[in-house]
Amino acid sequence: MKQKQGFPAVCVGLVLVVGVVCGCKDSRSGATPEHAVAAPTVDPATAGSITVTVRFRGTPPEPKPVVMRGAPQCVQLHSEPVYDESLAVDADGRLLHAVVWVDDGLPAVWFPPPATPTVIDQKGCLYQPRVAVATVGQGVEFRNSDPEPHNVHTQPQTGRGTNFMLTRAGTSRTVKFDKPEVAVRVGCDVHPWMVAYVAVLAHPYGAVTRRGEDVTLGPLPPGRYSVAVWHEKLGVQKQVVQLDPRGRAMIEFSFQGP
Repeated sequence: MKQKQGFPAVCVGLVLVVGVVCGCKDSRSGATPEHAVAAPTVDPATAGSITVTVRFRGTPPEPKPVVMRGAPQCVQLHSEPVYDESLAVDADGRLLHAVVWVDDGLPAVWFPPPATPTVIDQKGCLYQPRVAVATVGQGVEFRNSDPEPHNVHTQPQTGRGTNFMLTRAGTSRTVKFDKPEVAVRVGCDVHPWMVAYVAVLAHPYGAVTRRGEDVTLGPLPPGRYSVAVWHEKLGVQKQVVQLDPRGRAMIEFSFQGP
């Protein structure tokens, strides 16, 4: 099964629909241009997609149990042992929790952020999901579904982070990131094993690898694109791909363990 992305209207050069032209900046900068107008959609007559498979080569390491030291109330939230997911592989050899995105080749435009937030829950004294994708200016909603108080500490490399408490079950808070970064580390100062990452993109063409799925990026106008993959333990890889009109390009990345 493929993980296919759906996207809002964007400003692009290859379009049929008439719209107001944006005074747009480079989409990689993440800056919102003054008086920017969301103009035409991608032309469906020529749009294509890129399907990405991310694999782990070799024997994956044995998962280590998460030691919830000094927090019996967290242990009690699980009926079975909890294992570290920082380097996880599915039964077909796909690498999980890797961010796939279009790194270069998009038109120099501003992409309006989605109105729906990306949600990261604190459940069972873990961040769920461990890795998520958001666009610049999109809300990232952190929730607490535990009876245990949790802290959310975002640590971007550029700009200021946030640090706040979610003291009880049912509380939440939404933050926004104003600059692209793959990826922003999120921790919990109360429970140090709790770690998550938010990949902040300047556009909507990105996704996280999931169990049993490839990632499909699109619809995209024809062109030459650089596609990148990031993993918290294994680093970054990139490939260049040519997407023909109405094309369906397929590429594969391969990582090996440290």
